Amino acid sequence: MKVSKHHYALELAKTGAKVFFIEPPMLSNKGITLSSCSEHAGITIVKYKPVFRGKRFLPYWLYRCLLYIQVKLLLKKIAVKPDIIWSFHGYLFENLQWFNAPVSLFFAADQFEGGDLPQEIKTADLLLAVSDTIKAKLEKSGKKVFQVNHGLQEDFVLKANELLQSPNAVEPAKKIIVGYTGNLRMQALDRTTMMTVIKNHPSIQFLFWGSYKKEDMNLGGEMTDNADSFITFLQNALNVELRGVVPGNILQQQLSACNLLWLCWKTGVHAMWDGSNSHKLLEYLSTGSPVVAHYVSSYKQTDLLYMLPEPGNENYPELFDRVITVLQQGEPVERVTKRLEFAVTNSYEKQLQRIGTYICGIHKAEQ
Repeated sequence: MKVSKHHYALELAKTGAKVFFIEPPMLSNKGITLSSCSEHAGITIVKYKPVFRGKRFLPYWLYRCLLYIQVKLLLKKIAVKPDIIWSFHGYLFENLQWFNAPVSLFFAADQFEGGDLPQEIKTADLLLAVSDTIKAKLEKSGKKVFQVNHGLQEDFVLKANELLQSPNAVEPAKKIIVGYTGNLRMQALDRTTMMTVIKNHPSIQFLFWGSYKKEDMNLGGEMTDNADSFITFLQNALNVELRGVVPGNILQQQLSACNLLWLCWKTGVHAMWDGSNSHKLLEYLSTGSPVVAHYVSSYKQTDLLYMLPEPGNENYPELFDRVITVLQQGEPVERVTKRLEFAVTNSYEKQLQRIGTYICGIHKAEQ
């Protein structure tokens, strides 16, 4: 499953950069190993067995000493001095300055737990956050933080650009097909509200892409009775089709069958799922179709989504009904174009250009 760090590594390699992608520590690995990446020759995969275990049992000074040794061993194996160290993980390497790179970035692509800010934040030159709430958390460091949205994958960008060549208004819908993508065992889902919506609209077809089988358990998935009951409901509902996990390019093609896409999370269920942003929203918007959602704070000053005005999903079924009415009446081409344009301006290529601008700004400020 590719996440932001994988897509940015590929995008960097496309620019001609030489990328060393350091995997999380693996106890099964034999020391430090380097291997080529099948997706791009410019990427080297670095896997390593940690030099120590039991972080919480070690005195802090000893833990930091061993971690410093780990960083130096990685650099020795890589055998090049990095120009940039880009961290997506908090609480892993602590001090990004140990890598001796002229530029160090910390990119918070997801929420993180813990009372104290990760040391990576305190030792980075540049801080980036994908949502307003994550940005506010990083700003507690006293450093400048830039908000950079999630990135959009190339397949979705190409299709959105194609649609922009001759955008069409949303014509009044005779048949409504609603799509959802993502892990159906994810804790954040407001399963109760989603089941209510599906029951209220037996004539609407609901398509779901994403892992739901226990053997396909994915990041953030739950093995609970609540999750099991939800999956069983979806499997038995006559107006629901579960399509499982499909490659990104296939997903992009199949989403075109939907004339409405939705997102319905319990925004206060967990610090990790505050609902302030989601990468799937860019994928949704890239189709040009309307999107109905819970309150997504990072989109609060836009009209890109049909979303609730504040946290809490008590009025979500009513909102969904209103959007169905919009679909039945049609939408002007301007709204479709606005969604498509927003999506393509958030491609990984564009995000990388923005980050480059921020780096240049830091260097100018230091001179």
